[in-house]
Parts: sequence; structure tokens; C-alpha cells
Amino acid sequence: MKITGIIEKIITNFEFDVFFVLILTSLSLSSLGIFLILKKITMIVDAMSHSILLGIVLSFLIVKNLDSPILILGATLIGIFTFYFINLLSKNKKIPEDASIGIVFTFFFSLAIIIISILIRDIHIDSDAVFLGNIELTHKKQILKIIPILFLNLFFVCLFYKELKFFIFDPSLFLILGFSSKIINYLLIFLVSLTVVVSFDIVGSVMVISSFIGPSAAAFLISTNLFKCFVLSLWISFINSSIGYFLGILFDLPVASLISFIHLINFFIVLILEPKKGFIIKIVKNYKQRKNFILITLLIHLSNHEKKIIIKELNKNLKWSSLILKKYLNKAFKEGYIKFEKEYIILTKKGKFFLKEIEKKFCLKINI
Repeated sequence: MKITGIIEKIITNFEFDVFFVLILTSLSLSSLGIFLILKKITMIVDAMSHSILLGIVLSFLIVKNLDSPILILGATLIGIFTFYFINLLSKNKKIPEDASIGIVFTFFFSLAIIIISILIRDIHIDSDAVFLGNIELTHKKQILKIIPILFLNLFFVCLFYKELKFFIFDPSLFLILGFSSKIINYLLIFLVSLTVVVSFDIVGSVMVISSFIGPSAAAFLISTNLFKCFVLSLWISFINSSIGYFLGILFDLPVASLISFIHLINFFIVLILEPKKGFIIKIVKNYKQRKNFILITLLIHLSNHEKKIIIKELNKNLKWSSLILKKYLNKAFKEGYIKFEKEYIILTKKGKFFLKEIEKKFCLKINI
């Protein structure tokens, strides 16, 4: 497909309302993700995204109206109860947290399916819509639902930013200062639950989970500063969602699943290429450390043998291959750490100074 054809297809199929709702939803989800990652409760989102179906079903039995806001309230409360019951089970030392999550959300989800099968059989549940949402068919009215959620999340983070920092990084100081950990914890969980409920209807459970975790996890790899992580997670979420939407138009694929896939790809790219802790930089650092270790071993050996040694004896003592020995002797000579006098190798002043620095850095005892 030519570039003009690609641009024409995107312009023809682009719907601003759908794109706007998608971006707002993505930002709403990622705005709280960093706090869940730091508290190590990210899988709570997975549990909530399944459990809220029970809240929707129970609320529908009361109001008999699928458009009622009571459904959102009921689903949000079930989301909070899910977190409460998981915490309750986790207090038992014999039950791991991941087992608690599995027990609670499967119970709530299966209970919802049973109630639907018995009491409201005439309602059809589209499994594709549940998991992948219907963002392509979204309506302008969804903007009125998601905008308050985004503003509420941002307001919460701005208002309680200091408290959230203490709550996450220093819980003891948080309690000493007189703050209530239960209040801030359940405020956070309430907003997470509310965001999950509203977003679930728009983008489905798959994107809800990936958008909570993906951008924030990538941001956390880039920076350890909380504010930078928060801003980065919003920016990454915006970029990934935009790319996913346009690729969805171009290849006629489900937008929500594409965005979830892009979150994963983005995370792996950051994990591999991150300039401080990425896989590639670690491989390079390990290689450099290995080379330095061989050089340091050579100099320490020379230092332990009264600063001079016959070249032939050096090969026997170290038991290195002649190729490696020659390579690192040349390197040490070029750096000025050693000098050659006839058949002897002598450690120079620069070599002694280098070993003293190594001794201080690694708390070693070297005979210099």
C-alpha cells in the first residue's frame, strides 16, 4: 500500500469522538498504575475486571435498567469488596496473595454467570465485547462518563501526592505523622475500582489490565522518581494508544487488543534498550567488567611477585592461553601500568596507583 493510500484510509476512517474517548480512557487507567506497581498489587486490577460483572448483574436485578448509573455504583462496590476479601484471605499465612486473588475473582465471576443463567437468561453477553470492548462503536455519551474519572484521578494524585509518597515508600513515617493508611488505601482502591468499571464498558478487560500496568511498568524502568514516572506513564499511554488506534484503522484489527500488544512491545523495548539498567547495557557492562577483572588479576599477580616477573613464568603461573596473556600484557603496557626490561615485567608507578584505587573501591588487601 502506498503512503498516499495509507493516509487516505486513515483520514477516511478516523473518528475524533472514538479517538478522544480512547485517549481519555487510556490516561484514566495509566494515571493510577504507577501506585499499584509500587504497592505490588497490580493483579488486583485483573481480579476487579472479572469481579465487577457480579456488581453489574446484582444492580441490574434491582433497577432493571442497563443504562442506570446504579450499575456503575454496584460494580464499583464489588470491586472494593474484591480487594477487601483478597486482603482478608492474604492475612492467613498459609494462603499466598496470588491464591487469594484467584479464589476471590473466580468465585465472584462464576457467581455472576450463575445468576445470569438462572435469573436473567434473556440478556446476551458478548464475550468479545467483555474482553476487547467496543471502542470502535463508542458513543459521544461515553465522554461524559470518562472525563470525570480522569479529572478525579488527577485531582486525587495532586491533592494527596505527598501522602501517597509516604504511604508507598515509608509507611512507618506515614503513621507517625498521623495519617490513616486505611483511608488513603481505600481511596486509591475506590478510584481504581471506579476506573475499571467505567473503562471496562468502553475498552474491555484486556486493555483495562494492560493500560493500568504496561505504561507504568515501562516508566518505572526509565526513572525511579515518582513524579517523572507518573508523567512518563501518561505520555507512554497516550503514544501507545494513538499508535494502536491508527494501526487498527489501517489493518482493520481490534483497537483494544492492538493497544495491549503495543504496551507489551513498548515494555520489552524499554527493558532491552533502557540506558542504565537495560539488558543490552548490562551485557556491555558485564563484558567490560570481565575485561577489567582479567587486567586487574594480571596486575595483582605482578604485585604479589615483588613487582617483577619473568614472562615465561607468568604464563605458567596464571595458566592463561598465550593469546589472552599477550592481549592483556599489551593492554597493560599501553595503559602504562607495566614496563618491560629484557625478560622481566615490572609494575610501574601508574600501575601501583591503579591497584591502590581498586583496593579502596572494592575494600581489598593488595600487596603493593
